Order: sequence, then structure tokens, then C-alpha cells
Amino acid sequence: MNPNFKIPPLSPQYLTPPKALVKRLKGLIYTDFHLTGKTRTDGSNLRKLIASTLEQYPLPEIASPDNYEIIPPKKKGLPKMTLEFVDTYMVTSNETYNLQVWNRIPASNSLLVQYENEEVLRCRDVRFILVRINTVKHQITSIAILTADYIEQRFGKFGKPTIKHQLLIPSKIRKSIIESKEKILFADDTEKLISFVKRRFAKPKSGMSEAPQAHQIFSIQLLKKRVAKPLIGQKLDVASTKNRGQALEKKVIELLGYSADDIDVLHGAYPDIMNQLLEVKVQDKQTVDLGKYSPAIPQVIVENLNLTTEDVRYLIALTNSETTEIEGIILLPGKQLGDICSYVSDKSYKCQRGIPMTFFDKYEGKVVFNPD
Repeated sequence: MNPNFKIPPLSPQYLTPPKALVKRLKGLIYTDFHLTGKTRTDGSNLRKLIASTLEQYPLPEIASPDNYEIIPPKKKGLPKMTLEFVDTYMVTSNETYNLQVWNRIPASNSLLVQYENEEVLRCRDVRFILVRINTVKHQITSIAILTADYIEQRFGKFGKPTIKHQLLIPSKIRKSIIESKEKILFADDTEKLISFVKRRFAKPKSGMSEAPQAHQIFSIQLLKKRVAKPLIGQKLDVASTKNRGQALEKKVIELLGYSADDIDVLHGAYPDIMNQLLEVKVQDKQTVDLGKYSPAIPQVIVENLNLTTEDVRYLIALTNSETTEIEGIILLPGKQLGDICSYVSDKSYKCQRGIPMTFFDKYEGKVVFNPD
């Protein structure tokens, strides 16, 4: 396969449009495809076939090495054919095809490629090329080009992987925050949470570990004024990252006006300051450990208000690993965290979604893109 397929396009705008992909792949319908019975070999052969077919037409111009940054460590989750941002899948028999996506949450905004000009390619930008093969005739009978959003809307959400989530903050984003005038990356609360917040400060009536109450939750603007701004320039003079996290949490609790008892006994659950739906993290290396909860996979945290991990506010202190000084702050609702960062894992994982084989039968003899 052409090595250029491993390189991102010069810009997301250079990707071949779906309608053009449909036309270019039509010639493969009813062509022979010999199955060896070895999944990896057959999958590799299919990918090479798709690549060689696309090479018969103009390919996107490749990006220069200094024009982009691959966000996930070891390129985990990046589509195999990065130049066209597509992954290929071989569909054979059974009543349901089990689509497996490795090392990325398909319909998420998690970053995969960050360009110097601020353009990005995200998990949800990957195109899935699913090729139906008749196992008796060894023949390609249909091709469906689908997006992750279409798959979830048509067949249901991808299954939730059991993984320890990590958040990767691109070096360019971190640098831009630290070098900015305010040194804070900030966005408003989610639409759902806005109706429950208050915008004037008053000392909390409940303990920090108690469930948040409607109209007793500080708005994220208030958190910015009351907590984020005073933290800039402060030091977390402890050795380990874990202890720095606890030191930061104590400072935040104090700034929020909670009692000395709360400061002495940290909550230790999710989010760290439940009463204010606030998770507190320190970032002095490439990744931030999120634990088992992640905004990338919405889960209800406060049942009576129907608030999820997307509504939780994340305060991430960007500290200097040598001086322990807080040089910048990220303060965002979980829903927007993936817009500027990337969700990764230290171990491989997969997300799965079943697609009825009748879907492919319906489009026999055709190449389709997100069909009705």
C-alpha cells in the first residue's frame, strides 16, 4: 500500500467527498475477492484493494511533517488509511455483523490530528468502508460507506468499553493557554446545567461531598472568578503528582468556602467536589488520568437532576513540573473537554456495534453512503 496513506491530508478540506468515494468504488461490485479464512490476511488484502482502487484517482495532497501533530500516543485509534481518514471492514455472514472499532470512541469529538492552522480531524470524522463479501462466490456484493454518527442514529450507540480513561492535552494547546493574557481556557456550562446554577457567591450550606442541589451550584463563570484566577501563579510544593492533586483540591475547597473539616478529609470519589459538580486535576506531563469516568462516555452522576459526566466541570491546573507553579488553567464542562483534548487509554480497547445483515442485503449491487 502506498506509504502516503499513513500521512494525514494537507487539510480536512482535502479529503475526498463521500459522493466521490461512492463513484470510485463502484467498479469493485461483483469483482472476485478470494477469502483465505485468515481474518488478518483477508482484512489486509481488502485494505490494499480499496487503497489501490482509490489510487486510480487523484488522492488528497499530504501534509508536511511540521504542519500537523498526531495526538494519540503511538497513533492509537488513528484510521489505517489516514490520508482519506477511512477504515475498511470485511462483512461476511451471520445474522448480525459485529463492527469493532479499536482504541477510539467512534462518535466522539476526541482529537486525532491537530493542524498548525487550528484545523482538526476527530474520531467522528473517520469514514467506515464496510465491504460485503459473498463467502460462496468469493465476490464483493455491496459496499456501505458510513459515518459513526449515522451508525449510532440508525443502529444504536456503540458499546461502552471498560477502560481506564486518560486525557491527552496537546502541547500546542497547553502552550497557547500558558502564553495567553488570562492563562485560562474557559467555556460556559452545558445548557442542561445552566438552569440549575447560581451566579452570586455565598458560602456553601452543604458539605463538599453532598449531592448538588438546584440553584446551589456555582456557575462556571463564578468558578473562574472565585477559583481559577486566584490559582494562577500558586505553587503545589509536593513531590508526587497524586499529592499535588490533593494539594490542588484542598486549595480549591478553601477558595469555594467549604469548612475546615472538608479540607482535612478529601472526598475521594467522582467528581472530587460533588457538591459543585467539579472535578479537579493536575497536568504536568502529557496525559491526565481520568479513572473510570469520562465525559467521552456520558453517564448519569446526579439522578434527580439528570446530570451526567458531560455536565461535570473540569478544572485542570497546568503546572510546571520543576517549579510546581500553576502556569495555566483549563476550566471546561466535560462535554467540551474532547473538543480541545484527546481521550486515550494506556491499554488497547474496542467499541462494538451490531449491524443487521439485512442492512447489507438491502443494498446488494450498490455502493452507498449513509443511506436512508
